[in-house]
Amino acid sequence: NWTELEGPTMLRAGVRGCLLGLRRAAEGEAMVDTLPRLCLTNPAFTHLRLFCAQAPTENTQEAPPPFNRKKDAVDLDRAVALALSEARAKFEETVELHVKLATDPKRSDHIVRGSAVLPHGTGKQTRIAVFASEFDLEKAKEAGADVAGGQDLVERIRESKGSDIDFDQAIATPAMMPALASIARILGPKGLMPNPKKGTVTDDVAATISEFRKGRVDFRQDKGAVVHAGVGKVGLSAEAVAENVAAFFGAVMLARPKGVKGSGVQGYVKSVSLCTTMGRSVRVSVQDVLNASVKARRRV
Repeated sequence: NWTELEGPTMLRAGVRGCLLGLRRAAEGEAMVDTLPRLCLTNPAFTHLRLFCAQAPTENTQEAPPPFNRKKDAVDLDRAVALALSEARAKFEETVELHVKLATDPKRSDHIVRGSAVLPHGTGKQTRIAVFASEFDLEKAKEAGADVAGGQDLVERIRESKGSDIDFDQAIATPAMMPALASIARILGPKGLMPNPKKGTVTDDVAATISEFRKGRVDFRQDKGAVVHAGVGKVGLSAEAVAENVAAFFGAVMLARPKGVKGSGVQGYVKSVSLCTTMGRSVRVSVQDVLNASVKARRRV
């Protein structure tokens, strides 16, 4: 009989009743039905009585399902935010985009290669070398070439066997290609041999240098039908990274081979993922990144 309890005994019983009510409320039961009469009539527990009256009797709101990083694809903005949050290395990491294609790299009509100009650059300083005649060398130096030369540059690379190569990208005029044949085995394994299909063999040297300075990125699918590219550094803002991703994905779509059946992303793109150099990858919604690339082309 709760009304017969007095003093400390009454207080202890009241506290035990309150705790019992709170515990049962956490299990989904009504708090007001489990509290003893003392807690509902004693003025000392008025604030608890008001709380009990407002407490819901059942949990109707379901918690959202947990995010599965390996299976769930998110929109581009959220994917960029999640990828940037993974950058914890001591050096400035690169944001990498990986596009899994439905092509067959063994087929000659399924080769995917091209280039994209990132609106916010790659964040990396690219050293450019130009192989050209004396007339074009002046234009190359004015356009900002780091290394420029003709036959003398070819001889220097051949004599050193490539040990003194101090550039990341090579551009050549068509007239210099026969001379470059003697150092093709040196430049080729390093990915520095100028190639007409990549647009690095051209008469308009100044325009090509300008593209690389703005953030041009060359790409080609690997043996696993995946296109990899760095689309900026983690120091860029999330909006800038998203715009770079959209621009690059648009270039991949334009490089769709004629041998691939279907239209749009159907039968061409399987998945898109984003990550930093040392971070975990995040799957991106293919449709969302496609919409972003279409909007980016319209702005241009």
